[in-house]
Amino acid sequence: MQRIKMLAFSLVIAVICAGIFTVRSYAADEGMKATPGSVTGTVICLIPDYKKGTVTPVVATGPCNTLPPHQHIIMTKEGTVYTIQGLQDGLMKVSLMPQRENVTMAGKIEGNNYGWVLLVD
Repeated sequence: MQRIKMLAFSLVIAVICAGIFTVRSYAADEGMKATPGSVTGTVICLIPDYKKGTVTPVVATGPCNTLPPHQHIIMTKEGTVYTIQGLQDGLMKVSLMPQRENVTMAGKIEGNNYGWVLLVD
């Protein structure tokens, strides 16, 4: 009889733990859904230096398509940094933009505790 009670108790504890961890995983996924929106800020080019193994942040004064291939980020006045990602066409539009400060970019916004991503079209 003791074994049956112990087995039943163990199963109840296992079901409770599984429910708690399942709810947490669904809550974590909610933050990763992309929502349409726009971000206003300064576009910063991250120019790589392969010899030194470093990256130099640069606010270009015009289109940056003549620079080596590089990543872009946008930083808002509040200090939030969004990495800019998307298809090649959307990223080329970013490279060809003449204005780099006080720029409003539309797309889908994703984020979690580790950072923010702006997916451009």
